[in-house]
Amino acid sequence: MSTNINANVLKNFIVKTICSDKITLLRAQKYDIDPDKFVEANKDENTYLELDEILADTDLYEQFATMYVEEQDKEKEAANEEKEKEEAAKVQDKGESKA
Repeated sequence: MSTNINANVLKNFIVKTICSDKITLLRAQKYDIDPDKFVEANKDENTYLELDEILADTDLYEQFATMYVEEQDKEKEAANEEKEKEEAAKVQDKGESKA
């Protein structure tokens, strides 16, 4: 499901989410990334993962893709709630104008 997310879209999401194009182990744990997965994906063995390392690792790609899908679902839900509120307000306004 979520592995069908375009790599460029996912890159933009990751940069927006973590506010960087690199992520440290401590920061990765904040996003529930398994420390072992972090070390496994860290090919150049420095203190951070770069976007390309994240996207090259299937498990991390899947995790961030899932986060992206969840975020999109939240945004759609919020938009639907706002639309419902606007429609309810219109109905209420029509009812008050007839009274």
